[in-house]
Amino acid sequence: MTRFFVFLLLSSALFASDHCISQTHRERHTKMREYYKQTPQPQESCSWWNGDYMTEGWGQFRHDMATHGVTVDSSFTTNMQGNPAGGKARGFAYVGSYGLSVTIDLTHTGWDGFQLYAAACWRTGTNLSSRKIDNQFTVSQLFGSQTVKLVELYALQSFWNDRFIMKAGRLCAGDDFLASPIYGQFVNNAFDGNPVSIFYNIPFTAYPGATWGAYVEGKPWDWLSAKFAVFNANGDIGKDKYHGTNFTFSSTNGVVLITEWCLLVNQGKNSHGMPGNYKAGFYYLTGDALQKNHFSGGKHHGDPGFYLLFDQMVYREGGKGSDIGLTPFISLIFQPKSYNEFPFFANGGVLYKGLFPGRPKDTAALGFVYGKYSSDLAAEERAKGQKPQNAETVLELSYWCQINKWFYIMPDMQYIIRPKGTNTYPNAWVIGAQIGLDQW
Repeated sequence: MTRFFVFLLLSSALFASDHCISQTHRERHTKMREYYKQTPQPQESCSWWNGDYMTEGWGQFRHDMATHGVTVDSSFTTNMQGNPAGGKARGFAYVGSYGLSVTIDLTHTGWDGFQLYAAACWRTGTNLSSRKIDNQFTVSQLFGSQTVKLVELYALQSFWNDRFIMKAGRLCAGDDFLASPIYGQFVNNAFDGNPVSIFYNIPFTAYPGATWGAYVEGKPWDWLSAKFAVFNANGDIGKDKYHGTNFTFSSTNGVVLITEWCLLVNQGKNSHGMPGNYKAGFYYLTGDALQKNHFSGGKHHGDPGFYLLFDQMVYREGGKGSDIGLTPFISLIFQPKSYNEFPFFANGGVLYKGLFPGRPKDTAALGFVYGKYSSDLAAEERAKGQKPQNAETVLELSYWCQINKWFYIMPDMQYIIRPKGTNTYPNAWVIGAQIGLDQW
């Protein structure tokens, strides 16, 4: 058995899994397991290009793994972007993200609902925002931890057909909180993968960063879910030099406590209306507010915040269950201004899936970002003779073009208004494309 898992990891080393995919790892694991259990060999009638997965079944190897509850999930994502006007200088940047995730499901052994999950990534490339634009919200969500890194490593137990879930280990808080599949339709990091202001205010983790944590989720009815978690607030363990392998339990700044409640509209099996999600969350850092944010001097113990995330389909083509149509969304985050860089942050926009006839899997997205710097920070900057920061705004237009089941291209255009909230550099255009090879 040990040799089997060693071979599994080695044989998958070239493959990758990225955070921008829309399904949870449990959903993807279930889908892949059922597919490979039923198709030990690639179907003769289905060409490689039209297959469900890029590398299909690796002979019979994936079928044998799926029979034993093991799936390997992988993909590659890259952003290629240029800054033709505005900002500090003209330029071009490439960013790439490879990854790998392995799920071991012990249901077949009689331990129903128990899974072990591990994920790693390898990121390369440069940051167009810092090198050429000098703006706050990174124009590529793939920039961050440009190294080889172990990401998540945890055990999960589910009950009653996923009505109750708990997991513990090395977790990415952003996988379960302040999250939506909608955000993956954008490239700017202020959208994807989470509304970004929380990362500037407290030690919140998201792919490819993880920390020790424990998480529970309950779904008592089809229309309601509730999540609770606690995360270690030691930001040092996520530094790139450790490559995700600093397993210390020490905490330098308390813990982050967080809860999120979601009203799931028209998402039951018998629902006929258009689906929506209405989320409200609250979080609290038990340690001191980040030292760089003590605008009035001294220290402040504890740092609360809350957020609201709404999305609601308002127009649908097709009948019950169709996902083709128009969906607006908005996200709002609030924290105290006296010791948080961004006391108010908002993003929102609209998505239209299947905008053009014959392209039901494509999605057009238009979004905005507004990040308001703290007025206390601005006052401190003024007193030091610096330009005060007001707000940075981003407009983004993208079109997700699904070429086949595992390959997509997403042309993208961004307009950065008042980079870093000042008039130091002119507004900037960013034009590029995201390319993804999903589910290898």
